[in-house]
Amino acid sequence: MTTIDYLKQQTKMTPDVNIAPDAAHSLSLRLYDSHQKEDCLKLWKSLEAQFEDVPLMSSFIWTSTWLEHFGDLVPYSFAVALKDDLPCGICLLTEGVEQFDGPLSINTLHLGTAGEPAAESVCVEYNALLVQADDQRVFMAELISALSANNAWDSLLFDGFDSEELKAWDLPLHETTIRKVESHYFDLNQIREEEREVISGFGYSTRKNLRKNMKTYGNLTAEWAETIEQAESIFADLVLLHQARWEKEGQPGSYASKRFTEFHKDLIQKLIPSNQMGLFRVKIEGQVIGCIQVLIDRNRVLCYQGGSTEYKGKLSPGVIADYLCIEECYKRGFDAYDFLAGTSHHKKKMSTHHSFLTWAQIKRPRWKFTALNALRKIKQSMNLINRVNQKSE
Repeated sequence: MTTIDYLKQQTKMTPDVNIAPDAAHSLSLRLYDSHQKEDCLKLWKSLEAQFEDVPLMSSFIWTSTWLEHFGDLVPYSFAVALKDDLPCGICLLTEGVEQFDGPLSINTLHLGTAGEPAAESVCVEYNALLVQADDQRVFMAELISALSANNAWDSLLFDGFDSEELKAWDLPLHETTIRKVESHYFDLNQIREEEREVISGFGYSTRKNLRKNMKTYGNLTAEWAETIEQAESIFADLVLLHQARWEKEGQPGSYASKRFTEFHKDLIQKLIPSNQMGLFRVKIEGQVIGCIQVLIDRNRVLCYQGGSTEYKGKLSPGVIADYLCIEECYKRGFDAYDFLAGTSHHKKKMSTHHSFLTWAQIKRPRWKFTALNALRKIKQSMNLINRVNQKSE
C-alpha cells in the first residue's frame, strides 16, 4: 500500500486522531488525499486570515502555485488540524520522487513543497507550517503517530526549516538525523538603528574592494521591478546569465528544467503585485552585468537566485549586484538580506550575521540504511588509513 492509498483509507476510516487529554484545547487531525485538493486549498486560503504573519513557504499562493506545476509529478496529500472540530491549521505532505540516500533509492515523505527530483527542485528554505506556534509540537507528534502506522515510507523529511522552530517540536531524536546549515544574512535593521551606511557593515577588505569595483565600473544603473512587465524582463536576463555561467562549467543550470522555470514565471504574476518577490537588475552603459531574484518572507529578503557576467580581472559583477541590491532593500525598509543556506566565501563576506536552517530525517530501521552506514564506516576507516600512510611516507 502506498502512502497516498493509506491516507485515503485513514480519511475514510479514522478522520480524527485524538491527542493527549492534557492539551489546553482538544486538537484532532484529519488527512485528505489529492482528490480533495480544491476543498483543501479553499480551506488553506481561509485559514491564512487566522494568522498574523503568514510564512511565504506555507502561504496559499506559494503552495497552490507549486501544486499547479509539480502536483502531476509529486504525489501529495493534506493534514488538517482542528480544535473543537474547527480547522486551525494545515500542512502539505508529499511523496518524494527519485529520492536517494547515497546510491540507494528510498521512499520518502516530505513536509511542505518538497520531494521533487533534484534537477527540478525548488529547494525550499525557511519552510514552515501553517499551524499556530503553540499547536505545532502537538500537531507534529500526532502527524508522526498517524503516519507511523503505514509501512510504505523509509524516511520522513523536514526540508529547510528554521532550526529553532524545528527544535521546539521535540522530534524523536534517537530516530532522527539532523543537518544544520548556516544561513548568512546582512542585518539591515541593525544598520538602520545605528544610523550607519550600508557599506560600513562589511569587513575592511570587502569595503575596500567594493569601493574599488564601484569606482572602476563607473556609471552603473540599478532598477527594482515595480511592474510585472519589468519583472519579466529582468527575469529573462537573469535566466540567460545564470544558464550561461553553469553551462560553461558543464552543468545544466536551474532553468534547464522547464517545470522549474514556468513555476517561477507564474510566481512573478502572483508575488510581484503583493510585494512578496523582487527582481533587481544592474547595468553599465546599457549592458546588463547582474540580476537577482529575491523572495520576501515576513519583511525578510531571501536571495533566491541570481546571474551575472564573468569576472574581469578583480572586477566582480556578482558582488556589485548583491551590494546594490542590499542598498535597495535597506532603502525599502526590509529587516534583513538573507543569502540562504551555504557557507561560500561570497556569502560570508557579504553578510553580518548568520542563523541556522535544518534538514532533518526520521529514518525507519531498514536494511538499506544499515548497509549504507556500514559502507560509510568502511570508507572512513580507509580514508584514515590512507592519511596515516601518507604522513609516514
